[in-house]
Amino acid sequence: MLSVCPASFLIALCISIRTRFVAVRDSYHQSALFRGGDLMHYLQHTNPATRRVAVALLCASAGFSGAALAGSFDLGTSGINAQYTMTLGYALAMRTESPSDSLANGPIDPATGLPTTVNGDDGDRNFKSGSLVNNRISALGEFSLSAKNYGAVLRGDAFYDNVYRGRNDNDSAATVNKSGDNDEFTSLTRKYNGQRMRLLDAYAYTDFNLGKAAHLNVRVGRQVVAWGESLFFSGIASAQGPADATKSSVPGAELKTILLPVEQIAMQLGFNNGLSLMAHYKLRYEATELQPVGSFLSTSDVVGPGAEMIHAAVGFDIPRGADNQPTDHGQYGVGLKYQATDATSVGLYWLRYHSTNPAGVSFDIAEVAPGVFVPTAYHVDYFEGIHMAGASFSTGLGGANVAGEVSYRSGVDMLVSSVGGPVATRGRMTQALMSAIYTVSPNALSQEINLVGEAGYVHVNGVDGGKAALVSDVNSWAVSTSATLNYRNVFPRWDLAVPVTYAVIAKGTPAMSGSFGSLYGEHDQRASLFANFTYLQNFQLGVGYSAFLGSGDLAKRPYADRDYAAINLKYSF
Repeated sequence: MLSVCPASFLIALCISIRTRFVAVRDSYHQSALFRGGDLMHYLQHTNPATRRVAVALLCASAGFSGAALAGSFDLGTSGINAQYTMTLGYALAMRTESPSDSLANGPIDPATGLPTTVNGDDGDRNFKSGSLVNNRISALGEFSLSAKNYGAVLRGDAFYDNVYRGRNDNDSAATVNKSGDNDEFTSLTRKYNGQRMRLLDAYAYTDFNLGKAAHLNVRVGRQVVAWGESLFFSGIASAQGPADATKSSVPGAELKTILLPVEQIAMQLGFNNGLSLMAHYKLRYEATELQPVGSFLSTSDVVGPGAEMIHAAVGFDIPRGADNQPTDHGQYGVGLKYQATDATSVGLYWLRYHSTNPAGVSFDIAEVAPGVFVPTAYHVDYFEGIHMAGASFSTGLGGANVAGEVSYRSGVDMLVSSVGGPVATRGRMTQALMSAIYTVSPNALSQEINLVGEAGYVHVNGVDGGKAALVSDVNSWAVSTSATLNYRNVFPRWDLAVPVTYAVIAKGTPAMSGSFGSLYGEHDQRASLFANFTYLQNFQLGVGYSAFLGSGDLAKRPYADRDYAAINLKYSF
């Protein structure tokens, strides 16, 4: 039996594998592909928040996707117009690096008799070097109806991935965190990464004039609402909804399937003087869809779809109980934006939201003998009632589009040290982001180069228990950059884009998970190089390589051994 102190210590060891599984961060690995001229047109003719997210996904590409070609038709003489798009895809990716001992085969902890990596190694052990990590066919469809100033939008996707429908390479029955054979994926992992069909957006909208000085747009249903000016990193928009980590790791993933819609009411009231009032109210809470346990980019065996147990000591496992999720109520926000000139805008925002990312785990404790307590189940916890105030700007400067935002959050979850180990508590933090987008005209390297960069800074203003107890750092900062070289008609009717990306947390580990997109902790680095070919705007071929740099560390650099090569095909009609 475990006495009080050993049990607490074992729990601490389990919790210390941080639950930093934030899909908004992973989602920024993928991109949409634009021709050089199309990119600048898009930047100039879409709203700033959508523009900046799309550009980030373009330039941070670990694959690509093309703008689908749309079809349309009228429904008789009713005045109703229907439009549709369909994109079919195929993605193949292969691991090129063997699992690292520091991430998959850590030393034995004398307190538990188990490897220090035992609760975070299944995703690493399941794929050896040379193994396929994706072999996926997919479809993404959208259908919309519009009549005068009313309309409705439906969007859904489906896929089948052969990799997750078969067996894997895990040969360590003693460390796998699941029942059944060690070389099989859990049923939920097979579902989330192997075969799935789902409805994404489903909303109705209307827009109309209010006299001659104002215009109102209202949307009701499953939809994405994203404010602010963040690019690669998780800024103001991260407080407005969940994301899909399972799609972010797939080469060529569509933006529309990474940012997950949620049931809500959204409205925007615009005035002729450039002022806009925005508001949204969520009707339902949905958590971020984490990487399923045992999937290639899963870094935890105890949190995420398919998680079954924590290995606490030799012969002693703690089963998973139900998640402690927030209620559907109490999530809303308001915003004020002013378009001062064609190139300059400023915004103010206030939101109350529930975190879509896990804060940590808690335990059911039973007294098995006088004074002897042991955990009987664990639960994944989510914090609710977080407040955020923010401001943003976007302008032109020296031919570049420069933007930034600053936000202050109160009640956000942070990990602090305690007698029993790291636990989640509430804190207050400030985040600042600054970014720039610049296009270089024809030069010796290419016909056009799109440059994108973002710098982020996180400061912990305070935390329950004191800053000295923080598991992470009070201050941290990171940068993410991208250069996309564009070539038109490299072959008859073929265009080529070559995105090169690099991102790093230069100093500190952020207190809020996902603050710096997909980056985890200090000195975590990512780089990629792809060649994306487009034929007649509706067929795309991409090949490339993604590298995860730095020494392996399960908390700070868990992807250090997950390099992979990828190829993807897409056809849109």
